[in-house]
Amino acid sequence: MATNKKMEKTVTVPGKGEITIRPARIQDMRRIQVLYAEIYGASYSVTLITDKEKMRYAIEHDDYYWLVAEFQNRIIGSLVYAIDLKDRISKAFGAVVSQEFRKHDLAYTMMKLVLDDITHTRDLVDLVYATTRTASSAPQRLTESLGFIKLGIFPNTHKVSENETHCLTAYMTEKALKKRRKNPRFIPEIRPFYEIVLKQLKLDKPSIEDYKSPYSDHKQKIPTLAFEMITAPGFVKNRYKSVKREGFFAATFMPFHEPNLIFVTLDGKTEIYLHYNTKDKYSVVMGGFTDQHMTVVLDSLSQKLNELNMSYVEVIVDAYSPEYQRMAVDARFIPTGYFPCSKRVGNRRYDCIVFSRTFEILDFRNVKIISLYRNILKEYLKLWRENYVEVVFKP
Repeated sequence: MATNKKMEKTVTVPGKGEITIRPARIQDMRRIQVLYAEIYGASYSVTLITDKEKMRYAIEHDDYYWLVAEFQNRIIGSLVYAIDLKDRISKAFGAVVSQEFRKHDLAYTMMKLVLDDITHTRDLVDLVYATTRTASSAPQRLTESLGFIKLGIFPNTHKVSENETHCLTAYMTEKALKKRRKNPRFIPEIRPFYEIVLKQLKLDKPSIEDYKSPYSDHKQKIPTLAFEMITAPGFVKNRYKSVKREGFFAATFMPFHEPNLIFVTLDGKTEIYLHYNTKDKYSVVMGGFTDQHMTVVLDSLSQKLNELNMSYVEVIVDAYSPEYQRMAVDARFIPTGYFPCSKRVGNRRYDCIVFSRTFEILDFRNVKIISLYRNILKEYLKLWRENYVEVVFKP
């Protein structure tokens, strides 16, 4: 990798010896896959790890930082940061350390090396975010110790061996906060999520607007659009580039995903671009155009995704468009987190709200979450009950 070849550090582990932290190389690929298989078995679904061509691209190109930890010719740690230089945002993921080396802060050392480099030394990004697993609380404590703030929770987001709940967390630079567009406007349901962020960051007072749409009345039946689907990846990707972002879609945001699915109505007046992963049953809304009410579109695409055996769908809407936020909630997308400074618009950074809808039973028995994530989950569950259970008892 041209940009970070000098990023190398030697760590001495008592009783074991020296571990070298360095950028990944092409010849490490098989050993990296062995490490992920050791930890996750065959169920790991991140294509960057499972697809050799994607892995090769990430190791060779400057829009990724891939670090490994090597001990006696074995790869015992791995971590990836994806970088979007245009939008000045990064995503950290895939942090793993072999079981026998877990007590030596290797994941912390690796994450901090890249974090300091891209946010301060080289000033490539304004913020870094990560989604952390909840099978144990260790990933949450790791990001917390690096100065990441707690923003959201994604119930049933990825199916590995079972449905998994993930946490959303982000590291904000001063630069990100200086560029932030102030005075967010949002519907009342978002307030508790904003207040959880306020416990960690000093932000301004929002404007609460209780916008209603015709479908806010639960007795109003939402019509279903008939969608056909296109899954030719090259075609989907190229066509997406030509789509103008207008209306609802001008307010959306979805970093580090490429569309691989189009839902289109028979009259051609609605096209929705999504990314979906059949292995972990996860999908996100990326963009599109329509002449229909967005509650109808979101509810219809949810039904279609459910037919395709997806577990989860997500859409991210900016925090300045209460009418679009309401359309998402009326389609029974539940707010799951508030993400300050996430979307770059010119020289400003816009706050966004993450909404999700799950088609699986909510089951949190094996979820281990710390501190403010518990508050976020409580708020999510309150809204989930209101939209899926208590609605039955409304007059």
